[in-house]
Order: sequence, then C-alpha cells, then structure tokens
Amino acid sequence: MRQLFTIVAAFVCVLAFGQKPNINKAKAAFDKGELAEAKAIIDQAIEYEKTKDKAKTWYYRGMIYSSIDTSTNDPDAMRIAMEAYERTLELDPTQKSINEFTGLGIQNVDSQKQNYYGFYYNKAIANYNAENFPEATDNFEKAYYIMPSDSNAILNAAHSALAAGNEEKANLNYKRSLDAGITDISIYLRLYNYAVGQKNYDSAYAVLEAARVVHPNNVDIMKYQINILIDQDKIDEAKTGIEEAISKEPDNADLHFSLGVIHEELKDLEAARTSYENAIEIDSEHYNSNFNLGVMVFNECNVLIKERNALSYKEEKKFDELTNQIDEKLRMALPYWERLHNLKSEEQTILETLEYIYLSLKMNDKAEEIGGKLDALKGG
Repeated sequence: MRQLFTIVAAFVCVLAFGQKPNINKAKAAFDKGELAEAKAIIDQAIEYEKTKDKAKTWYYRGMIYSSIDTSTNDPDAMRIAMEAYERTLELDPTQKSINEFTGLGIQNVDSQKQNYYGFYYNKAIANYNAENFPEATDNFEKAYYIMPSDSNAILNAAHSALAAGNEEKANLNYKRSLDAGITDISIYLRLYNYAVGQKNYDSAYAVLEAARVVHPNNVDIMKYQINILIDQDKIDEAKTGIEEAISKEPDNADLHFSLGVIHEELKDLEAARTSYENAIEIDSEHYNSNFNLGVMVFNECNVLIKERNALSYKEEKKFDELTNQIDEKLRMALPYWERLHNLKSEEQTILETLEYIYLSLKMNDKAEEIGGKLDALKGG
C-alpha cells in the first residue's frame, strides 16, 4: 500500500504540472514567500502559448527571480530577472497591464528595479563601512548592473576595488564609470597613471586623448601627453605635428599654446614665451596662455626674491637693485593676472597672487579691494 500511495502521489504531481499555468497562482505563491512553487509556475508560463506573450508573466518572472537572487546563491537569477523586466517593457512599454494586474498603480518595473537596486546598493554601503571592500565591490557592481543609469554605483565599485587592493578591477570599473558618463578629470588621470605603471604608454596616451575631448583646455593633460612623448623620445614628432597644424591654422590660439607647453617642457622658456604671446595676440582672453605667462614671470620674480632674502643687512645697494628688478617683474606680471581676474573673478589663486602683487607695488587701494573679495570667498 505504501508503494501504491507514492505512485499515486507522483501521478497527481505530474497532472498538476501538466495543467496550464496560472499567473494568479504564481502571484499568490510569491506573496506567501513560496518561491519554489512560484518559480515552477512562472517557468511554465513563459513556455505556454496563452501566457508567454503577456507582460504580467514576465513581470512576475522578474519579481520571482529577483527574490530568488536576493535570498539564495543562484548565480543566474539576477540575469534572468533583468531579462524578464526588459521583456516586460518590450511587451508593454506603458506598463498599463501591470498596473491593472497589481491594482496598486505605483507598482511596476521601474519601482521593482529601484527596490532591487536599493537592496544591493545599501548592502554595498554596509560592506564598505565595515571595510569589507571585496564584497562592497561586488554589490556595487550588481547595483550598477540593475541600474546602469546610476554612474555613482560603478564609480563606488571602482573605489571599493582600489581599497581592496584589486587595482586591475578598480581600473576596469573606472573605465566603465567613464562610459557611464563620469567626466571627473581625476578618473582619467588615475587610468593614465595605471597605464604608465604598466608601461602601456599607448593606452596611457589614449586615455589622455579621451580626456582632451571632455577637458579640451586642461593644461595638465597636455603636459602629461608631452611627458609620454618625451619618455618615448617622440617630442620632436609632437612638436613637428603642432607646427604643421599652426601652418594650416595660424590663427588657432590653442595650437600656439600647445607649442608653448612643449617648449616649456623642453626648458626653452623664451620660445615658450613667444608661443604664449602669439596665442594672446590672437585671443587676448586666452586663459591658459595668460596663466602660463603670468606664472613664468612670477617664477622669475621668486628667484630674485630668494636672492634678495639671502643678502646680509650690509648689502643695501644690492638689496635696492634686486628690489627694483623684483618690482619690474611684478609690473610685467600684473597685466596677465589682472586679465585672469577678469576671466575668473572668484579664483582664489588668482586673487591671492593679485593681492600680493598690489601690496608689493604699494597699490594699497587695489590690494584692499582684492583682500575684501578673498575674505568674502573664504566666508570671512
């Protein structure tokens, strides 16, 4: 009798699973937390002719498999859940049938994905705060997989991987963060430094080229590019290329500026000065050329100041000569810094430099005006 009962029970089970799947039953099983039963029904439903093209079928498949993912170690559950949500939107872009089926109005693919994303993002934050950086990396990556519109998730995955000492994964995620829309210059420079550390100079240069697209006027990027070319003994190639470009576009201030940067890196300061001046002649408000010229003259001034500071109190004549030379250099630098101030009136470095020049040249009224701006900027 025991054997007969077992056979009958098995037969009933086969009959049950041979019946047409009922999405309401899948929903009821899911609501009760009976994921195995809900999964069995929904797996049949995506094959059954009358339910396989219903948005609600795929919607509940997404819900069921996302719950399986967050409560078990099923390695495929997340992929299946996300594919199900994507199929739901293909079948019902407005999600009207989903709202009608759930009867809640606000429960749809978007809200489910947001909750799904939140589960992993919050878990990642907890991992990170507990200094479990490998787990934080994994969970931030999962959050990004669910919600690729949130670039912060993949950026945090990169930071976590770096904290975990997994530099390779960190840089892979930093690259993905750029693809996701992050434009922070520090990310480009981190990838550049990683490539240089790997002695992969072609990749390093490619990163800088990509950075130039987003930050076309960033001087540091240009300098790093030149440094790579210098390290590879290709500086003449770069210089020649820019000079050829200038011959075709003589009124391009940016090209003259780039040539100036190359000259400066090669320690040919007079040639650099000429290139920067050419750029300013074309565009008097060319910020980077004004800045570099202002810095060059100010650096020359600092050399004289150090020399003056090293004098003994008996060397009064030399002291006065150097003071005159310093004042002359400061007067040369002043127009560049005033122009920079007109272009960026709240840049702290510019304000501090201007204040110093005005005070040194005893232009006290202007120094006081700039000092007031600095205090306001610092919240004083």
